[in-house]
Amino acid sequence: MQYRDINYDYNEWTTHTGKPASGYSCEAFGEFPYYITRLTAETEDGIKERIDYFLDHKAEYEARRELSNKAAESFYNSMGQYKSD
Repeated sequence: MQYRDINYDYNEWTTHTGKPASGYSCEAFGEFPYYITRLTAETEDGIKERIDYFLDHKAEYEARRELSNKAAESFYNSMGQYKSD
């Protein structure tokens, strides 16, 4: 299935209690700037809402990633030279 040029899947399975279950998942946001392994939702409308959110907020995720990278850089720079201990 596809929505806004993003692939998503419908899955059915049996829970550990023996009950049937189903849901939608999307693995399209595993790269920069999102790094989200998998989006999930119980309904098709739900997965579409999540896809919309991630696509519509890409700039926010890019800013968060940049902030995270700067924080990591600052931390490692504060440690000084590696001393093998």
